[in-house]
Amino acid sequence: MSKQEPQTFEVAPYSDVDFGIAEAHKVIKQIFADIARDAPAHAVWATMSGPQLKIIYHTYVVNLPQHRKIIEEQSNEIFKSTISHLKKEFKSRTGKALKLTEEKEMANSAVEKVSLNERYYFRAWRFFTLGDF
Repeated sequence: MSKQEPQTFEVAPYSDVDFGIAEAHKVIKQIFADIARDAPAHAVWATMSGPQLKIIYHTYVVNLPQHRKIIEEQSNEIFKSTISHLKKEFKSRTGKALKLTEEKEMANSAVEKVSLNERYYFRAWRFFTLGDF
C-alpha cells in the first residue's frame, strides 16, 4: 500500500478585516502604553468607550493655589503634545488618519488636597469623539 501525495493545495483567501472602532481602540491603547513606558513622568493615559476617547492628565503639586495658572497651562501643553503624538503614531501604525473632535463642554479638572502640608493632586481630562476611518 503506497501513500498518496497531495496533488494540489487549495488556498482559501482571507478577507480584509474592516478597520473600525475596536481596531482603533487597540492601536490607541498600545500608543498610550508606549507613552507610559517611554516617558512615565508624562502622566497621561486614556480610556475609551465606543467612539468616545477620554484623555486624563495628573500631577502632584505642592502649594497648588499659588501655582494653579502654571499647572493649568502645563496640562494644556501636555494635552496638545499628546494629541499630536497620538495622531502621528496612529497614522504611522495604521496608515489611516485619526480624526478627533474635542467635546469642549465636557473638559474639566479636579484638585484634591492629599496632606496637611499643602500637597495637592491635580487631575484634568478632555473628551474626544473619534471620526470615521
